[in-house]
Amino acid sequence: MPDNESVNTVLVVDDTPDNIDLLVGVLNQDYKVKAALNGEKALKIAGSDNPPDIILLDIMMPGMDGYEVCRRLKSDAKTQDIPVIFVTSMSEVEDETKGLDVGAIDYITKPISPAIVKARIKNHMELKEAREYLKNQNEILEQRVEKRTREVLDLQRVEFELRASKEKVENELNIAAQIQKSILPSDFPAFPEHGEFDLYAMMTPAREVGGDFYDFFFVDDDHLAVIIADVSDKGVPAALFMMISRTIFRSIAKQRKSPSQVLSETNDLLCEGNETGMFVTAFLAYYHLLTGRLTYSNGGHNAALLFGPNDVCRELIHKHGPALGVRPGLMYNEDVDTLEPRHILFLYTDGVTEASSPQNEMYGVDRFTKLVCSCQSLKLRQMFNHIEKDLKEFQQGNQFDDTTVLALKREV
Repeated sequence: MPDNESVNTVLVVDDTPDNIDLLVGVLNQDYKVKAALNGEKALKIAGSDNPPDIILLDIMMPGMDGYEVCRRLKSDAKTQDIPVIFVTSMSEVEDETKGLDVGAIDYITKPISPAIVKARIKNHMELKEAREYLKNQNEILEQRVEKRTREVLDLQRVEFELRASKEKVENELNIAAQIQKSILPSDFPAFPEHGEFDLYAMMTPAREVGGDFYDFFFVDDDHLAVIIADVSDKGVPAALFMMISRTIFRSIAKQRKSPSQVLSETNDLLCEGNETGMFVTAFLAYYHLLTGRLTYSNGGHNAALLFGPNDVCRELIHKHGPALGVRPGLMYNEDVDTLEPRHILFLYTDGVTEASSPQNEMYGVDRFTKLVCSCQSLKLRQMFNHIEKDLKEFQQGNQFDDTTVLALKREV
């Protein structure tokens, strides 16, 4: 009798000991063999913790016959998968059919042929192992499918959450953009009752919100303040710093302080608690409506441009101090110039002149001044349409910085 634990076990069920001995003698070289003399004992062995791999079952037994034993085996989930082969002297077709109907897989007639018994058992054991292998593979496949399904559902959940978060952020950014847009004056003509000058401005952020800003307002009946500024960063942080800066500029300027005083005091306030290290460059000018006098102060910003007839263009090159928000206690200076009739004061941020094409070509001051000179006969609104169109065509969708322009033209 083999002692390898991996050897299959055969249960022989017969009420005749001689028949059992015969089958044991045929099988014990290749299998572990267990025996039962009646149906009750067979059911007990089959339902134990060490069930047989296959059962050879006699039909004609006292008490519980083989048919009933097979029915009970097949009705019990614990034993229903054990193959049953009837071994009997009953050889009629009806007997064989009945045996197969109650769940047997094969039928061997007595007297047995050892070779046939071995061959039948071998074949059915291989089929059983194949079924179990397929069953195991199906279970593994089902587990993998279940695992993959969970993973897909988890990914879908994460994707949904990310999409929801993204939509929330986008909605919040859209609201922030609307707020920022509403803060910057955008109704033109801004002062329709003042025909002695024309004024126009635009700001295009590189992201949903930007750090550039412009502003204009009367500080008294005769003086118009115009300002342009550029915060050191982009996006939401820059937009917040921009709104703070604009509020401070407006508040101090409306106290009728000079441009240099406005920059000095704004710088001190921006330095207070500025742990982010952000700063802002700014150009502030007061325009006197009657004389065209420009009193201006430049805190680290691009030089303003003055355009006149016949393609005349010059820069207000003086800088009166560094960017604001870096070092407190600075005193800014100021200068005076005159805006002659039909001359234009242009303020801009570096996002205009440093705009880049897909070929990494800079837009530059020269291109900008040539474009403005070619459009001087137009109203400022029309001129700005040309500037905006030219910038878009030049960048081809590759805008990396906020672009802001403000122009003031003396008409008479």
